Amino acid sequence: MENKEIKYHNIIAENIKKLRTNAKLSQEKMAENLNCSREFISRVENCRERVSLNMLLKIAEMFDVNPSILFIQP
Repeated sequence: MENKEIKYHNIIAENIKKLRTNAKLSQEKMAENLNCSREFISRVENCRERVSLNMLLKIAEMFDVNPSILFIQP
C-alpha cells in the first residue's frame, strides 16, 4: 500500500471509531444498523480491512455527516 493510502486508511478508521464512540454505539449495534458483521467493524477500526466507498457513504449517512468528514485528520 502506498504511504498516502495507508495514512488515509488510518484516518478513516480513527474517524469511524470516533463517530461510533461519540454516538455511544457498540460495534454490534453499528454493524446491525449497517447490515454487516461486528467483526467487520472491528477490522475496519483496527485498520485490518479497507472500507468500500459504498460503505463509507452508508456510515456517513448513519451518523448524518458529510462523507468528507471521514477523511479529515482528527
